[in-house]
Amino acid sequence: MLLTRINAGDVFRKWKSGDIMKKKAYSGHRSKLASVVAFVVLGLTIVSSTLASIGGEKHEVMRKAGDILLTSGGNSIESLAANFNPGEVLTEVGQNVLADRLEKLFSKFPHRILPAERERLAKMLVEEGGRAGIDPLFLAAVIRVESAFYTGAVSNKGAMGLMQVMPETGREVAGLIGMEWTGPEQLHDLEINVRLGVFYLDQLLEMYKGNYRLALTAYNRGPANVRFIVRRHGKLEPRFTEYFRKIQHTYRAYLRSIDGLGSVFHDIS
Repeated sequence: MLLTRINAGDVFRKWKSGDIMKKKAYSGHRSKLASVVAFVVLGLTIVSSTLASIGGEKHEVMRKAGDILLTSGGNSIESLAANFNPGEVLTEVGQNVLADRLEKLFSKFPHRILPAERERLAKMLVEEGGRAGIDPLFLAAVIRVESAFYTGAVSNKGAMGLMQVMPETGREVAGLIGMEWTGPEQLHDLEINVRLGVFYLDQLLEMYKGNYRLALTAYNRGPANVRFIVRRHGKLEPRFTEYFRKIQHTYRAYLRSIDGLGSVFHDIS
């Protein structure tokens, strides 16, 4: 399929001018929304110009993020402007910039994750994190602690791949999401491992009502062990949460490393 890149500013100008739709379609909230979008486009332009003076690399990121990538070469500015959704454009900009920063983060582990896999993993974390409502940077922190970004990792207990998914857990989760399960070797596949791992972690967060301390300890030790610990000690004592603290520390470091571009979906303190 032919991909055509169209500048977001051109689309916005067409959308705001009223050339595409009748003026009566732009009543009330449309006018206010147009003003908001105008400030957004202006802001992106200013940021792009500022970054250009700081460094060409960052400017290039913002320039690419300011473009809308279509999936069909037949779509014109006019047809796109007729269905222009500013919120979707801003979401895409944020996702593209975050994926780019994640990819650069992964480049710090050249012997663990191959260059060809960095972009795939970054996009996968943004996609799966968005679907589950979990910050992609947080997922990157989990992977860093679990496998140090090595797809071929196998623990002494048999957990496999980037998110160290146990084969039994992988088979069970694959059935829940309708994924074909052919065997444990699938867990060394980047996309499969991340899909299964994120879904399982999301289940645990739902089980523990968003409590990251309990959910991560269960991810590491197993839900049955967490139930036993809480029953025996009345709470999850600090000596059982070292794994949680490692991920918390790594996550906060990643947030600082990308200048706060990550979105904190949950309080994990």
